[in-house]
Amino acid sequence: MTRRSISRSSLLAVALTALAALGACQPTAPARQFSIGEQIAAYDFSAADSFEQGTYDGAILRIAEGRYTITVQEGDNALWWGQAGDELTDVIVTVEVEQLSERIENAYGVMCRVQGAVGLPMSVDPALAAIMAESTDEATPEMTPEMTPEMTDEAASEATDDTLVESIDDATPEATPEATPESDDALVRAGDGYLFLIQGNGQYGIFRARGRDLFPLVDWTASDAIVQGRARNRLRAVCAGDTLAFTINDRFVAQASDSTYTTGQVGLSASAATRLGAQIAFDNLIVSSAVAD
Repeated sequence: MTRRSISRSSLLAVALTALAALGACQPTAPARQFSIGEQIAAYDFSAADSFEQGTYDGAILRIAEGRYTITVQEGDNALWWGQAGDELTDVIVTVEVEQLSERIENAYGVMCRVQGAVGLPMSVDPALAAIMAESTDEATPEMTPEMTPEMTDEAASEATDDTLVESIDDATPEATPEATPESDDALVRAGDGYLFLIQGNGQYGIFRARGRDLFPLVDWTASDAIVQGRARNRLRAVCAGDTLAFTINDRFVAQASDSTYTTGQVGLSASAATRLGAQIAFDNLIVSSAVAD
C-alpha cells in the first residue's frame, strides 16, 4: 500500500466527554459468540513504517523502542488516532496498552472499520461532491492563491476547537462529516469508525465516530476488569457483522449492535482531559478473522 504524509485533517479531533454510568450491571457473556480465526496481520512495531506516524499541533504519534506511542501534549478532550493495514470486514483486534502518564483523566483504546484510510480513498459521495464543488465556486475574493486546502482545513479546525460538541448526548446522527478532497475522483472522510475505549479511572465504552462527533453505543461504565492508572491492560474488540463486543483483560464487558460501517482499517487512539496531557503506549497488535460459533 502506498503511504503518504498525513495532514492534521486526517487525524480528526473528536470531542470526548466522560459521562460515567457507575454501578451498571455488566453481562457475563456476549449474546453472540465469535472465536479468533486466522491471523490477518500482526504489529510488534519493530518496523518504523508499519503504522501511521505524525507530529501535529496537539499530539505526536510515533513508533519507538518497539511500541506505538500516542503523546497528547495538552488535554482538551480531543481524541487522536493513527490507522494502518488493509480494509477489513469481520475482525477481532487484540492489543496490549500501557498508560505511561500519571493522570487518569484520559481515554484510549482500539478502533475498527476506520474510514478514510491512508492510501485507501473512499468512493465519491455524489451529493457531498456537489456541495463541495458549489462551495468552491462561491469562494470569496479574499481567499488568496496561497491558501492551500490543507491550510484552510487546519484553520477551520483551529477555529472550531472551542465549538466542539460539549456532550456526546447532544450529538445527532445527522451531523455532517468533514471531508478532504484527495483527488478529482475520490473524497476521503477520515476518522469514521468504531472505538473501544477505556479510561485510567476504570471506565470503558463503545462508540461510533462520525466526523467530529461520538455516539455512545455503550456509554461510559465502570469496571473492575480495568487496571487503573499507570498500568497495562489487554484489550480485545470484536467487529463482526453488526456485532461489536469488548473484552478487557480476558473478561467480556459489553456488546452493542450497529451496522453503520461494514469495512475499514484498524486504529489506535488516545486523548487527555487535563493540561498535563497523556502518553499511551501500544504493543503486540494482532488482527484476526472473526468466526461465528
